[in-house]
Amino acid sequence: MPAGSPPVTWSQFTQLFLDRYIPPSEREELRYQFEQLEQGQMSVTDYEARFSELSLHALMILPMDVERVRMFVTGLHSVIRANMAREVKIGSSYQLVVEIARRIEGYR
Repeated sequence: MPAGSPPVTWSQFTQLFLDRYIPPSEREELRYQFEQLEQGQMSVTDYEARFSELSLHALMILPMDVERVRMFVTGLHSVIRANMAREVKIGSSYQLVVEIARRIEGYR
C-alpha cells in the first residue's frame, strides 16, 4: 500500500493474499473438494487434517462453528456418525466433536 494509506483490515489482507497466491479457479476446485469430502478409508485424524486444510477455502460455507461441526460429522463413516448422535450436544465445539469421533473410532 502507498505511504499514508489507511490500514488494511484482516479481511482485505486475506482477500488480497488469496488473489495473489491462489487463483480463483484453484480456490473453486478446493472448495468443491471440501464439499465432497468424506472420511472413506482415512482415520478420523487424517480426515480431520484434510477437513481443516480444505475448510480454509470454504470460509463462506462455514461462517460459524455450528456449520463446521455439522459438515465434519456429515463426512464421517456412518457407524461413527450414528454413535456420535448419542454423544454430541447441540453447541458442542469442533475440537470436542473431533475428540469424540476419535474415541468412537478407537472402540471400533
